[in-house]
Amino acid sequence: MLMKSLQVKSPEVLQTRMANALLLLADGLPAEDVAGLLFLDEATVAGWQKIYAKRNRAA
Repeated sequence: MLMKSLQVKSPEVLQTRMANALLLLADGLPAEDVAGLLFLDEATVAGWQKIYAKRNRAA
């Protein structure tokens, strides 16, 4: 049941999970570790990291 709640794809849930991942990355954790801690694919975490970096360069 708990694992199923992690698979919710609502914008609010995705935004929260992305923020958690980015904060952990900012603390210096590697994407592989962040993915494991948050039950995400490493590719998802790396993708979010790229999106965030791209947005910050444009700002």
